[in-house]
Amino acid sequence: MQDKEGKIIDRREMLRVKVKSLAEESRIIRKEEGRTRGQIQYELHRHRVIDVRIAARHAHLAYGLIRGRSVERIEGNAKSIPNWIEVRRLLKKYGPTGVEWGIPGAPEKDPEPQPHRGIMERVFG
Repeated sequence: MQDKEGKIIDRREMLRVKVKSLAEESRIIRKEEGRTRGQIQYELHRHRVIDVRIAARHAHLAYGLIRGRSVERIEGNAKSIPNWIEVRRLLKKYGPTGVEWGIPGAPEKDPEPQPHRGIMERVFG
């Protein structure tokens, strides 16, 4: 976003493009999953469900916060805690310059990220 003189205030448009491209990447991967079998299908699915989905969530959260939305309004019934380190990184990169992001509901110091449990661990405990 720019002010009247053309000076860049923030880069929310770039973040919006990132959100859209991650959504498109997920659609493309899902389509390719249907065309493949075996290990490559598993790896594509895992990449889409874990890597791309988490990156899209963090980008979506950062974009909503830059637009002035609350975390509760962006994702009301979240079942897991996002990686606030990554959200803050995106806010710093794409948000207004010189703003310190105190996010309500987010801890000041982020806990160590937990490794994701695989589908087999979720199903079989």
